[in-house]
Amino acid sequence: MQFIMDKPTIASWPAALYLVAAAVLNADLNWVFSSNIPMNRTYGGQFQFLTILGVTVSYITVTTGLLAHIMSSNFLLRTKNRLLMVAAPVEILISLLYGSICLYDRSLLVPQSVTVFLPSYVDFGLHGAPSILLALDFFLFSPNWSLNPISTFILYAFIATGYWIWIHHTYSINNFFPYPLLELLTREQRAILFLVCTVLLLGVYLVLIKLHALIVKLDVKDVKDVKEVNEKIDA
Repeated sequence: MQFIMDKPTIASWPAALYLVAAAVLNADLNWVFSSNIPMNRTYGGQFQFLTILGVTVSYITVTTGLLAHIMSSNFLLRTKNRLLMVAAPVEILISLLYGSICLYDRSLLVPQSVTVFLPSYVDFGLHGAPSILLALDFFLFSPNWSLNPISTFILYAFIATGYWIWIHHTYSINNFFPYPLLELLTREQRAILFLVCTVLLLGVYLVLIKLHALIVKLDVKDVKDVKEVNEKIDA
């Protein structure tokens, strides 16, 4: 069931979701940046991690949505929807990759030398909550995306290239990658990994738009069924 309004307002379910999401993501980011973690003292700090970059974009997305409803701004709401097209698929892919890789071998993501581990609630807040919150926003309160697959792939490839350049730049200064997995791969293998992840990201996008269309179709069917029942009662 979708709840899309003509004009955003503070007294609404979407505003409540954005408020909760902003509070959760702000708390998680604050814990990470304020903790005595060795990575915070390196060049690039926590922003070397795809997870933190993703949560930051998600935080900007839900904050923009909250401001849109506080200010009743359709422009900010459209901006939120555009940001969501990047943030939601990325967060869902992060959740899937993080969960599957941790099940296989956590040391591929977290160096064995690390002694400070995330509390379970922060771990979930960074790797699970964002994907759930953004998926709820997309399916319940947002219009479907209309960007064609080729343009979407180019967009995601551009983002992946940006991250590739960024972590190789930080590597040139820190002499290590944020994820041990990347240390085990050659440059060519890392390129293949990034390409595969970009394709997977496009796959997540396509699945999301199909599910969204299915939800809207069910909503329309329910409305038609109610209308038919009402017509029979009136008769």
